[in-house]
Amino acid sequence: MSLLLAALAAGVGAGVQDVAGSAVRDAYAKLREVLRRRFAGRPAAEEALAEHEKDPKAYEPLLRRYVAETGADRDAEVLELAERVLALADSAGSAAGKYRVDAAHAQGVQVGDRNEQINTFGAG
Repeated sequence: MSLLLAALAAGVGAGVQDVAGSAVRDAYAKLREVLRRRFAGRPAAEEALAEHEKDPKAYEPLLRRYVAETGADRDAEVLELAERVLALADSAGSAAGKYRVDAAHAQGVQVGDRNEQINTFGAG
């Protein structure tokens, strides 16, 4: 989920700063289009995606919810596009493997920078 949201934030930032090449903007547009198709028939999800571009902080919680509800955070095409956006927007981090995470059998995972998390596992 964090990978996808980071890619959306990077795409928004690339558009605002206008320092990114057309490759970042094109990859970001493709990611948004795939998400729009995934959210089809869910007006609230479609609106959250559209509004996220204008105000990412305000709409991230809603977008996070709809991404989870639709399974977009587990969709191979969506994740591949998210990785592409991040690789183009931050080629140094991408080259270092920063955005390639295998959490297949993990619990309580966070991906990103400066996160804090407290986990309690088990029946205790």
